[in-house]
Amino acid sequence: MLHKARQDYDAAQNFGNSRAIADEIIGFHAQQAIEKTLKAVLTRAGAEYEFTHDLVTLFEEVTKGGFVPPAAVDEVEELTPFAVQFRYAIFSDVEPLDRQSAIQLAAKFIHWAHAVIEK
Repeated sequence: MLHKARQDYDAAQNFGNSRAIADEIIGFHAQQAIEKTLKAVLTRAGAEYEFTHDLVTLFEEVTKGGFVPPAAVDEVEELTPFAVQFRYAIFSDVEPLDRQSAIQLAAKFIHWAHAVIEK
C-alpha cells in the first residue's frame, strides 16, 4: 500500500508544474497518496477499516489507533473531494488547487507512514 502511495505522490509531483494537467488530476493523486498512507498504517497495525476514500474517516481511524498523523485533519479534509467528486464533475466553480501544498502534504504523509511502518 505504501508503494502505491509513492506512485501517486510521484505522479502528482512529476505533473504538478504542468498546466497541461488539470488540478483535478493533481488533487486526485495527492489525495490517493494520503489515503493509501493512512491505509498502510492501519494495515500495519492490524486494524480493520471500511472501504472509503474519505480522508477524515481514515484519519480518525488512525488517531483512534494511537498514531499521530503529520498534519491536522482539516488539511487532509480539503483533498477528499478529489477522490471521486472532482473526477466526474466540473471543477471550474471551485478555487484552484494549491498544487505545491497538496504535494507537500502528500510527501509528509509518505515520510510519516514509512517511519511508522519501519518501526
